[in-house]
Amino acid sequence: MNKNRDELDDEFDDDYADESIDDSYGEEKHGGLISLLKVLMVIVVIALICLFGVIFYNIFHKKDKTDDEPVIPPSNVTTATDATPLIPDTTEIVPNGDAAEIPEESWMTGKTIYNPQITDKTIHLPVADLSLFDQEIQNEDGSDTSSNEEGEAAGPWEQVSLMLDSVEGSINYTSPGVPSKTQQLTSTYMVLVDLDTDEIVAERECDKVVAPASMTKILTVLTARDFITEENMDDTFVITREITDYVDKNDCSAVGFLPDDVVTVRDLLYGTILCSGADAALGLAEYCCGTQEAFVEQMNLKVSQLGLSETAHFTNVVGIYNDDLHCTMKDMAVILGMAVQDDLLRDVLSKRKYTTSTKYEDLGFPDGIEISNWFLRRIEDKEMNGNVIAAKTGFVNESGCCAASYYEANSGKRYICVTGNAFSSWRAIYDHVAVYRSLIP
Repeated sequence: MNKNRDELDDEFDDDYADESIDDSYGEEKHGGLISLLKVLMVIVVIALICLFGVIFYNIFHKKDKTDDEPVIPPSNVTTATDATPLIPDTTEIVPNGDAAEIPEESWMTGKTIYNPQITDKTIHLPVADLSLFDQEIQNEDGSDTSSNEEGEAAGPWEQVSLMLDSVEGSINYTSPGVPSKTQQLTSTYMVLVDLDTDEIVAERECDKVVAPASMTKILTVLTARDFITEENMDDTFVITREITDYVDKNDCSAVGFLPDDVVTVRDLLYGTILCSGADAALGLAEYCCGTQEAFVEQMNLKVSQLGLSETAHFTNVVGIYNDDLHCTMKDMAVILGMAVQDDLLRDVLSKRKYTTSTKYEDLGFPDGIEISNWFLRRIEDKEMNGNVIAAKTGFVNESGCCAASYYEANSGKRYICVTGNAFSSWRAIYDHVAVYRSLIP
């Protein structure tokens, strides 16, 4: 059937309308893609601007990263020393055994800087297999809770422990006593130094670089000695909130000082050693140099002066573990060997009990806080051919229980023993008993 003109016109109009819809949809689709590309370009430009901004900020505001400890701000010192060290400011690395020249003004002038040497008489104890410790971390809460002096080595320590062969004339040679107490050595690191000959009598990986834990505080008081004399021992210092917060945050041992306590320099010195007080050590650092950071610089200068800076480096005054805080057993023997030559430091390191000048009547300490050097008190009844005069212990997970001690034999000879990685503080003490009873005639 033929369509009339009006019907043909209507069909044409419908077809044209369909094509118009298709064209407008295409235009709309292309327009959307263009808009999307514009948005993406804007985002890319903004991201590049931010990236370059960060790069330029880091270039012009770069800071050296030390440890993650909070930096303690300076506090008021009621009687100032003005932080004038006797050792010149130098950061030169001094090769071990080649100590730098000591300035004439230094209290160390005329003292012996030890450089213990291995000889053909040195007793080399078998090296411990430290891989045995890979799957076991002692006291994961970060504190040594041992209290049983009868404790026996277990786990890895049972396999690395040694029974020392007693030298002729030693007390264990003639009256060995209980072997587990008087001959067993559990520490995986050890050095015994004869101070009169500057020779290493016996060693067990004494040159291995390890964490010294709170033995660090021997260097802390040694460094403080550059700023402190007998005349200013009664100077006072105000304990800050930053110090007590630092102690709490890092779960450190402490004397027990409170914010705003006015304490003496004497309290700070004895508190640093006897009870390993982090609050005292931090206060001592601030008193001497204004901040812990500035004092640590002086500690590393002291290390350089002693010729130990190839292996020894310190980042805090407490001994809190840090990858950059380390030394060897031999290094610590040199540090203690210098400290015991000074009358003031020798008294600090050899004091068994001390009562602080700060009194806390409300807390039950009306006469002050009594603190003790538990190494000296635990070893004083042990039979040896001489006496342990001075000592300091330490503990962190990474190095186990450590100890350094100075011993005077009945013969008049003088020795230093440093040990690391015993399984308890009691065992660390008995390791020193074993060494002094077995290896010294």
